[in-house]
Amino acid sequence: MTATLFYTTNAAMLVLSLLTAWGIFFHGRCFNGDLKRLRQFVAAVFTVFALQRLSLFSIVRPEGIEVYASQPLVLLDITFIILVMGGTALMSRPRHYRNFTLWVLLLLIPAIFLVVNILMQTSGFYRPLFHADELLDFRRSAPIVFYGRMMFVGALLVFWAIAAGMLAEAYIHDRHERANRPLSDDVERHNGEVRAVLGWAALFVGCLIPMITTSLIIHITYNVILIVALVMTVYAYWRLVCYLRARDNGRLAPVLIVRRVPLLLDLEQGGTTPWGIRMDRNPFFSGNPMLDDVAQALGVRSTDVSEYVASLKTNLVAWISDQRLRHCAGELAHSNRKIIEIALSCGYNDLPTFTRAFKRQFGLAPSEYRKKEQKSDSRLELDPTAN
Repeated sequence: MTATLFYTTNAAMLVLSLLTAWGIFFHGRCFNGDLKRLRQFVAAVFTVFALQRLSLFSIVRPEGIEVYASQPLVLLDITFIILVMGGTALMSRPRHYRNFTLWVLLLLIPAIFLVVNILMQTSGFYRPLFHADELLDFRRSAPIVFYGRMMFVGALLVFWAIAAGMLAEAYIHDRHERANRPLSDDVERHNGEVRAVLGWAALFVGCLIPMITTSLIIHITYNVILIVALVMTVYAYWRLVCYLRARDNGRLAPVLIVRRVPLLLDLEQGGTTPWGIRMDRNPFFSGNPMLDDVAQALGVRSTDVSEYVASLKTNLVAWISDQRLRHCAGELAHSNRKIIEIALSCGYNDLPTFTRAFKRQFGLAPSEYRKKEQKSDSRLELDPTAN
């Protein structure tokens, strides 16, 4: 029963890896730049990882469960190296990815080990291990096997350490490069890609744990974890493609406008927006707001703002007035600022003008609205069970 579960989960992971590799490679071919490079590395990483899953079927033998299986270890090492090279390219270190000599140095020895292992298995000279203590027994009975295995494991550990160091250095460099950059949708997307690379790097390192144990339960559990992670990765990639297509087709602008307006309104005196736009004065608090100024502050095109406002069945002046008054209402309800301070900061010339505009929209004077909202908040604090 346990062996059947192992075969089932491992086969599922193998098939999903291949579907992910080539599904992502052929999907989104219309995009270039970082996404093209991302697709190439995903295809390479999960194709080799599928081969590694395939090699794991051989660890179940009549004598027991093989540990330190050479072929799965080599293929896992190659998978990790390809992931690291792709990850460093995404983390502003493309010089690693473009360095052919580095590719050869990192992959040549594992490739030689893989070929030697295949030759030994086909010729019948391969000696599987079913317990760690057997390796020490080989020191006396078969010293060539013992020292060969020790050299093999030592070399793989060195390559794992080099690759991990490269990934850590690239991550530190990437964080330093982007530390002073404003938050934007592209930056958020990049951070998501970096998290995915680091997450899969950790998962590949974790794959070593089942390979040093004789318990198929650990293999099965880790296969399930990998399947869940792979499904989440595919979903994240699908969202990324949808985002890029929406951006290219102009459907992303309404989402950005809705998301950015509240953040923009918080900058009453101007300044730099989280998406990197420098404003000397916030156009939402200007007496005569211009469409181009509003669009520039939001980081979208003028036509995007115009079409968005038209979809609300209103005009630019009315929409800005509505957003400005909603911001003022929030300040009245959740801050202790003076009403006259809020009015002047939000572009009103005097308190009577602000009061008339506020009462026209909310049906209450600013002072009455504040009392009502603060009284409501007090009731909620006194009644912790209130929704």
